[in-house]
Amino acid sequence: MSKSSESKKDPAWQYARMVNPQNLSKFICNFCDKEMNGGVYRVKQHLAGGYKNVVACSTRREQGSNSSKFVGSKQPKQKGPMDVYFTPDPEVAVQNRKVKGKQTRIDDNDPSKKVLRDRALVWFSRWMYDTGIPFNIVNYNSFGPMIEAFGQYGPGTKPPSYHEVWVPYLRKEVDRTNKTMEDHKKDWVTYGCSLMADGWKDKRNRALINFLVNCPRGSMFIESVDASNLSKDANKMFELLDNFVERIGEANVVQVVTNSASTNVLAG
Repeated sequence: MSKSSESKKDPAWQYARMVNPQNLSKFICNFCDKEMNGGVYRVKQHLAGGYKNVVACSTRREQGSNSSKFVGSKQPKQKGPMDVYFTPDPEVAVQNRKVKGKQTRIDDNDPSKKVLRDRALVWFSRWMYDTGIPFNIVNYNSFGPMIEAFGQYGPGTKPPSYHEVWVPYLRKEVDRTNKTMEDHKKDWVTYGCSLMADGWKDKRNRALINFLVNCPRGSMFIESVDASNLSKDANKMFELLDNFVERIGEANVVQVVTNSASTNVLAG
């Protein structure tokens, strides 16, 4: 494939067209019809604005100025099509702040931000109390990126519907989890792993065993088994453990880790 064909696949070209299909160094903006020199990177600069080597798209600026005014504060920064490509991934943005030691702080020179943050926290906390969600959810690793993602969208965010969180986005999360599991399984083969069995009893006094696999990438939950009829029989416990070793791959399992219950000792 030619370099020209590869460059033309950049998504930014949907916002501009080339003067000559054989020449990627000159383009016309689809918004303002201004003709300029430069490749796809120059297209992005033109649409984003704020660069000395290319004039900003006038139509995009006009659309921004006609947007709804923010009462009681200065006009918020308007977002355009190229913000999608220049906005950092929420998880990366949060992680970078942690690494740099710069957590999100209220700008003391902009009192409106303090008011807006307080208002947002009032509604978020009210939602937590209304639904009975545990307070420690704010300590979850996924919490910060979620807040960051909503902040990047800005005012007017449409809340998810019941169907969205129940069907399409649940499927996306299942796909992401399966992808993570595949990465773990590759490490099992490369580095070896430990099969871990964690026994406990539920409110119905059932003897349950959680099976997990640990490798350098971390621990991954496999399955929870009701072992009420197995926990006092060493042979059955051995068969259960052996079954999981086979599932993970006998050549991959370096060790099996259980508690010191007598049945587990005998099974070992």
